[in-house]
Amino acid sequence: MPKPLILACVLLCWGMHASAQSLRCGRDFAQIGETKFVIESKCGAPAAKDSFCKPIGIAPSTVGRPPHVACDMVEEWTYKPGIGQFITILQFREGELREMKYGPRQ
Repeated sequence: MPKPLILACVLLCWGMHASAQSLRCGRDFAQIGETKFVIESKCGAPAAKDSFCKPIGIAPSTVGRPPHVACDMVEEWTYKPGIGQFITILQFREGELREMKYGPRQ
């Protein structure tokens, strides 16, 4: 296979991977592992914020207290990048971006 064709295939696959989990913010991208402060400084304020308790198991009982559901607090930020683009939901745990999900196109 000719080298230019191999290079084109590699660049195409890399581009698909980069867009698979990304939110473009101006000339930069939001990246997994970044803090809420960094994301907000890159991307601005989200269109919406929400938080919820994601169950992670049953915590053992302690003296005088029955077992209870342990949870991981998750904060979700919703960005609407623009017409024709996917709504992007960023999930933060412990102040760091851990996951990106996509909604419908606008």
